[in-house]
Amino acid sequence: MTQLIRLLIPIAFLASIGRVCYAQPAPKATLPRPNECGNGQSDRLINTALSFLGEYPWTALIQYRKPDGKLEFSCGGSLINARYILTAAHCISGIPKNWKIVGVRLGEHDLSNAGSDCDGELCADPHVDMSIDKLIVHEDHNNLPHSQWDDIALIRFDRDVTFSDYIRPICLPLSDELRTSNTTGLRVKEVGWSRTVVSLGRISDTKLRSELEILNRSECDTAYQQEEIILRDTQLCVSRPKRGEVCHAIAGSSLMQQVGDSLYLIGITSYGPKGCGNKNIPDVYTNVASYVDWIESKME
Repeated sequence: MTQLIRLLIPIAFLASIGRVCYAQPAPKATLPRPNECGNGQSDRLINTALSFLGEYPWTALIQYRKPDGKLEFSCGGSLINARYILTAAHCISGIPKNWKIVGVRLGEHDLSNAGSDCDGELCADPHVDMSIDKLIVHEDHNNLPHSQWDDIALIRFDRDVTFSDYIRPICLPLSDELRTSNTTGLRVKEVGWSRTVVSLGRISDTKLRSELEILNRSECDTAYQQEEIILRDTQLCVSRPKRGEVCHAIAGSSLMQQVGDSLYLIGITSYGPKGCGNKNIPDVYTNVASYVDWIESKME
């Protein structure tokens, strides 16, 4: 028996060194399912444009460094999983010369507050500033003022963000039903930091929300015909029933549809009329449903 054991040991050793080990590829990033996303809307009923603390926890702010060294938030985005946000392509490829994107802020509510944001005795976790690993702009996007087609981009962080009550992803329209549904007349919500009349062109301190309605294409085409702007099916046109002190949110912000208990990202703020009071010209958003395949193909 002793001799048999001694014979088996070298045989097992030879068998083990004959194996070739390959590094396993990192798992591809995935998008969350409905029970994992789109939860973060207050059930408090109040007639205000101000969002509540902890509402819409997927909202992101893109931070830029200007040539004078000052930092500025000029575009928004939507967190879609632990590593990526969606934003407008022109927030990356159309920025002023010598501006540089330096990071993405998550979990923010009130920019005027340097400490933790609070609502009475309830205080949020501190915001999180994420470093950037990769900027992914849609290959067919151009910054021509009369198109802004394919105005969509991904920003990949250098690490996963940790989810909390104040940082969570929004759902994307992954199902065939959501991707092909007729959205004309749909009541939707926009959320993000906005340039307002009272802020004199600066973005608002607090993220704001607006109730909007998606228009049919003929109405939109008519409105933009005089501007010689041609729209595509990959864009959504949205009217604001009550224009006033709140303009459309900064580019890259979230246009959302309620489906069951979850909110879905159906549009990305692209462009609109200058000023806040032109109710005859609608705002234009990138139609996220048209780009789900592109989004998934670019995620690592």
